[in-house]
Amino acid sequence: MTPAPHRIPPRLAALLAALLTLAGLFPATVRPAGAAAAAPAPTPIATHEALEAAPLRVFLLDQPPWSCTCGGQASGGAVEVARVVLRRLGRSVEFQTLPFNRGVELVAQGKLDAALGLYRTPKRETRFHFSSVPLYDDEVVMLVPSPVSGNAPGAPTPPSPVVPPPKTSPPDSGTTRDAALYGDKPLAVVLGYSYGPTLDTLFAQKGMIRISSVYSLEEAVQALLDGRVGGVPGDRLTLRQLVRRLAPGAEPTLVGPPFDYVSAYMAFAPNEANIALARDFDRTLGQMRASGEYAVIIAEAFRMHDAHHPQ
Repeated sequence: MTPAPHRIPPRLAALLAALLTLAGLFPATVRPAGAAAAAPAPTPIATHEALEAAPLRVFLLDQPPWSCTCGGQASGGAVEVARVVLRRLGRSVEFQTLPFNRGVELVAQGKLDAALGLYRTPKRETRFHFSSVPLYDDEVVMLVPSPVSGNAPGAPTPPSPVVPPPKTSPPDSGTTRDAALYGDKPLAVVLGYSYGPTLDTLFAQKGMIRISSVYSLEEAVQALLDGRVGGVPGDRLTLRQLVRRLAPGAEPTLVGPPFDYVSAYMAFAPNEANIALARDFDRTLGQMRASGEYAVIIAEAFRMHDAHHPQ
């Protein structure tokens, strides 16, 4: 017959456990036999509410009148539209102006949340979650020196006899534009920019077009004003505004026909949360376009831009 196991009285067991704990030989918390182990403390995670409360950090391109900074504040038609859309989605926004390539890379790496006003290209489609509803539409043309004197926009032009154009030459026939495109002087092209499929294809062919690389569209326009380049491609509205910023009172010489009509979109950093955000952004922006609210916001933003940048 097996003898019954000797049981230690509960009070004596508690006293022995206390002595062993003081001696460092026993864990401070004693789990009774048969009791379930305590669950480990959960790792804190960001809640959905906390994520929504965090401001969206958006890279801002200097493309007036769509987006720019005035007195340290972000402004422009696309800026105001994005603010309204994101506010309705429960998100605040912080705009950051950076050199183009750096801003785009920070968004692609997830260090910024979105870029305002990017063209969609096959390569960019693999790096960002684009919205599907455009923020605005660009007309890509060429800024050139004065067609009479060869001077930069705004420079004095010597008097010349008035010669009526031939009746068979339509406006924007492309001759002046192509003289700048294929001429002896280089074009000022912003590093990392897309100019639409037509120019992107031409620029990709080495030796086809002479190019002078710059870091911003403003720098490109300044190079033309200084006579260092023969042309600057870009959006018609933006080129006009930049000439007036850098050479107040000047009228830009913008020639066509347009190379392309290209839409600009919100490009979100590539993470799962932004897939849903891009979808919600599209739905809200689409509703604003359909109702006419979008047009009202753009008109007011342009009016404010002109008030701060009188001609």
